[in-house]
Amino acid sequence: MFDCFSQCALFLKHIVPGDSPECCLKMGVESLQTPEDQRQSSSSPGNHAVDLTIFWSNSTPPALRDAPPQVLVSTTALSSSAPKTSPLVNEPAKNCRKDICLLPNCKCDQVDIPGGIPLKDTPQIVLITFDDAVNDHNKRIYADFFERGRKNPNGCPIVATFYVTQGAGGTDYGQVQNLYAAGHEMASHTITHSHGKRFSYEQWAHEVDGQRELLAKYGGVKREDIRGMRAPYLEIGGDSMFKMLYDYKFTYDSSMPIYENRPPSWPYTLDYKLPHNCVIPSCPINSYPGIWEVPMVVLEDLKGGKCAMVDFCSNPTTSADVYRMLMNNFERHHTTNRAPFYLYFHATWFAQAQNKQGFISFLDKIVAMNDVWVVTNWQAIQWIKNPTPLSHINNFAPFGCNYQARPKCSNAKVCSLQLNNKVQYLKTCQTCSAH
Repeated sequence: MFDCFSQCALFLKHIVPGDSPECCLKMGVESLQTPEDQRQSSSSPGNHAVDLTIFWSNSTPPALRDAPPQVLVSTTALSSSAPKTSPLVNEPAKNCRKDICLLPNCKCDQVDIPGGIPLKDTPQIVLITFDDAVNDHNKRIYADFFERGRKNPNGCPIVATFYVTQGAGGTDYGQVQNLYAAGHEMASHTITHSHGKRFSYEQWAHEVDGQRELLAKYGGVKREDIRGMRAPYLEIGGDSMFKMLYDYKFTYDSSMPIYENRPPSWPYTLDYKLPHNCVIPSCPINSYPGIWEVPMVVLEDLKGGKCAMVDFCSNPTTSADVYRMLMNNFERHHTTNRAPFYLYFHATWFAQAQNKQGFISFLDKIVAMNDVWVVTNWQAIQWIKNPTPLSHINNFAPFGCNYQARPKCSNAKVCSLQLNNKVQYLKTCQTCSAH
């Protein structure tokens, strides 16, 4: 006769048709889905299944050991046969449970190299991001960085992530389309670039998902490729913002600074409590399984100051000092745990010649290294989910560059758009729409 846990498992697997789910209810077991399965199968925001992680004991009958792929199986002997369930969305977040929080869908430790890969076999990922509008003011800057033949070790061009807003100068969506066609990642930086600390859930949805809609409709970016966001002024909106990200099926946020940088933090998921102090309130206090945070690990300038974005640092006065500042911070990542080296910019910082030249010198230095990969935030998350050593990294599919299906914009037109009760004009190669 099976124990109650075994009966529940048999019921959920339909091995014993018609058996009562009483044992399942006693143990709080309701589903066999992972957090990612839940979100992908939801028909509408707010309608989510409950997830389950089961650990079998050595005494489990053999018939149960062919568990379905959604279930995480451990044949290690446990002190109890009771199931251990993963966090539920929107419930108060608990302390990290490393025995439950496992890749590819959960990561709650900050400093360990994913997969236990030795340091020397771990690629040094570099994440370059730019905030605000994409337009003629920064077109030449981006061309100087990304259209001059710089490549990753697999021969693919280096790429960046752009947090795009319609505010802060107005975006040229023809240029967005060309950046996307070149392999760069487009993410949401809200429509209006407003202070959002007190936004409601509905306001966050309008701003963040609304900008995703603009990128898709006018920038030619596939909606499913717009996976991340950054809050303007880094003013995150607590649980209202993160619940919105969960419901609207975003993959990640990148708005939270981390002052602790020795060693630096890897990206992590929001299944459990934040593994660091909340620098700029309001941070989430609830659980959002499967939502990633790509943290803003602070840099240190040459005067000992700390800054989440490069242009918030005390600016060096020469290109040599810019290079030295960037290289000093890079080495801290490269020699400790190879957490991604985060470089977050506003393009206006490069208006000063010494900043641009110092950065180009730094970029040329690291691109020449055979263990450095300059990729997008989404690509970095794929590597963390599926850690791949340097010996096999050239065949790691998410780091590839097959973008033939992304057409360029060669003849943009001007469209008028009624947005937030104002008429705005934007350039696009897509069909114009009144709304």
